[in-house]
Parts: sequence; structure tokens; C-alpha cells
Amino acid sequence: MEQEKSGSEFPRTQIDKLSAKSLDNILKSTVSTIETNKTQIFGIYEAARGEVESSRRTLEDLRELTRQTIEKVDELSAIEQREKKKLAETSSDFNNYSEERIREHYESVKDIQIELSVAREKESQLRAQRDALELRLHGLKEILKTAEHLAICIGSVLSYLSDQINGVVWQIEEAQKSKFIGAQIIKAQEEERLRVSRELHDGPAQDIANLIFQASIIERMVDRDPEEAKRGLQELRQHIRGCLTDMRQIIFDMRPMSLDDLGLEPALRQLISKMRERGMLDASIAVEGEEQKLAKYAEVSIFRIVQESLNNVSRHAGVKKAEVRILYTASALAITVKDEGRGFDPDAEEDAVPSGEEQFDDDRDVNDPILRNAYGQYGLLGMRERAAIIGAELNIISEIGKGTCIHLRMPFRPNVLAPEKAAKK
Repeated sequence: MEQEKSGSEFPRTQIDKLSAKSLDNILKSTVSTIETNKTQIFGIYEAARGEVESSRRTLEDLRELTRQTIEKVDELSAIEQREKKKLAETSSDFNNYSEERIREHYESVKDIQIELSVAREKESQLRAQRDALELRLHGLKEILKTAEHLAICIGSVLSYLSDQINGVVWQIEEAQKSKFIGAQIIKAQEEERLRVSRELHDGPAQDIANLIFQASIIERMVDRDPEEAKRGLQELRQHIRGCLTDMRQIIFDMRPMSLDDLGLEPALRQLISKMRERGMLDASIAVEGEEQKLAKYAEVSIFRIVQESLNNVSRHAGVKKAEVRILYTASALAITVKDEGRGFDPDAEEDAVPSGEEQFDDDRDVNDPILRNAYGQYGLLGMRERAAIIGAELNIISEIGKGTCIHLRMPFRPNVLAPEKAAKK
């Protein structure tokens, strides 16, 4: 019995020996290792991308050379048939053609056949090279796709771990209370990065490719039709401006620069101003109390919750007015977003939200109109998950026909304060 007791207490004793500093060091070491691996994977990605571009250009040249060779083979085949016909005519008519003339025709056919044989051999080799290069290009694209996916995954893990260094002990305790939260964060971050990647690929990347093609057309028109080229340049300028606008919107959606430069309140004011300029929503904002400097990940989470709340007002409330109130107290931050729109039934929305491990069921259709507001950044689940990350309470009060009030309260724990503030606590 004594041995059993001793054995069961050993793991607890080892855990008790771990200090916050040692946990911090372990986490920093892990982050450093992941950062190194991320750099290596990015190097593989860049090398593969360069190989793909080089192979694509080589393949285009090879295809053109193969086409020219095939045309030459066809041309020589036609000439061979004509010369054979002439040789047959001269060979059967000794009265009108001398032996020397027949020999000349024979030599001509022989030379053409040799040239045709060489061309056919070249065509066969070029076809083989082209097919091999196409297979190689396909393999390189798969490597590029895998390296890109790995870089995104490692970036997600790295971002998550880096944000946890401040207040690591508190984060571990909270993770024990909610074992799925880490997986939810990583999944959400990866999906966000994939979303941004798709937006860049389908939007600005395609636009830039079209601009390059359009510029090459204008370049050929400069000497032939200067006026048409001038009009083309004017259209090109407008397309570039549109592409730049799309890029700025994607950058702002990813992370408003004012959030890093100025803080939470100015970033929210800028968000409200942009929504007003676009005619989406005319919201007011009021701030009370002494502002507390928060950790970056806490500021981002709060910003996204308010942003989603305002977006929901714009999309669903049926009104163009909203109020944002920020209150700093000695122990907590409270934020209220209120509108007097059509409202909704929070309980009905909650019923549509999958719980626990069901949240990771990839078979669910997130584009289903019933579930759309329950997934990601569009609905209540995303807002509640962000609130849980920073240890905040999120209450949603709404009634059909009587508007909606979203209330967020975040206690000032060390992990959500900026490092200099957390040190004073």
C-alpha cells in the first residue's frame, strides 16, 4: 500500500517543482525551435516556387519548339511524297529522262528522307522531354502546395504559442478547464490564414496577372496606335487603383495598423469611421474611465468582437444606427454594443450552434443559411470563442422587434494586460 501511495504522488511532486519561469523557458524554447523550422520550410517553399516558375517557362519554350518541329516534319513528309512521285515518273519514262536526271531525283529523295528521319527523331525526343517536364512540374506544384500548407500550419501554432508567453501559468490553468480551446484557436487561425490566402490569390493576385497581360498589349500598341495605347493606359491606371483598394481592405481586415500603433480605442474609432464612409452604419462611441494598456492578443480579440457586433447590426438589424460604450474600471473592462433594430432570439441561435467536438465536424455545411451565423467570424460562436480566449464574459440580450445589446466584460488578469502593466499587478 505504501508503494502505491508513493507512486501515485510522484507526478504531482514533479509538477510542483515547475516554476512559472521554467514553464516560460520551455515555451520560449519551443517557439524558437518552431521559428527555425518555419524558416526552413519557407526556404523550401521559395525554392519550389522558383523551380515551378523556371520549369513553366522552360515547358512553354519546349512546347513551342515541339510545335515547330512537328510542322517541319509535316512539311518534309509532303515534300517527300512529291519527290517520290517525280522519281516514279522519271524512272518509268527512260525516253524523256536521262540516267543522270533519274539519279538526281533519287539523290534528292534520299536527302529528304534523311532530313525527315532526323526531324522525326528530334520530334520524338522533344515529346519525351515535354512529357517528362510536365510530370516534373506537376510534382513541383504538389511540393509547393504541401510546403505552403505546412508554413500556414506552423505559423498558426507559432502565433498561438507566442501570444501565450505572458501569463503562461494562468493560461495553463485555463486550458485545463477548457481542453478544446487550444485546438479551436489553432483551427480558427489556420482557417483565417487559408481564407486570406484565397482572397489574395483570387483577388489581387489575379488582378496583377491581368494587369501584366494588359500592359504587354499596350506595349505592342504604342507604335501602331498611340491614341489607343493612351486610352489603354488610362484604363490600366483605374484597374491598378482598384487592385490597391482591394489590397488595403484585405490588410485592414487582417489587422488594422492603428491597433498596433495607437491602441484599441483609436482602432475602434477608425473602424466606425470607415463603416460610416461606406454607408454601412452610423455608430457612435463613448469612452469612460482611465484607459488600461492591454496585451496585443487581448486587444485583437476585443476589436474583432466589436467589429463582428457592428457588422451584424449592419447586415441583420435593419437599422443604420448603433452605440458603442467602453468603460474602464479598476478591475475590468466593459464594452456594450447596442442597437434598436429588429432583434432576434438568442436561444434559437444557440440551438443552431454545434457544441464540443461537433464544432470540428468538417461534414457540416458552413454555407447553410441556418448555420451561417453560427460559424467563424459571422456569428455568436466566433464571438464567444474570442471572449473565452481572453477570459471574458459575453452576454447577448435581444428580443425580436426590440433590438440587441451585446455586453462584454473582461477582468484585468495579468495575462490580458500589457507586460509593463502585468508586472505591477
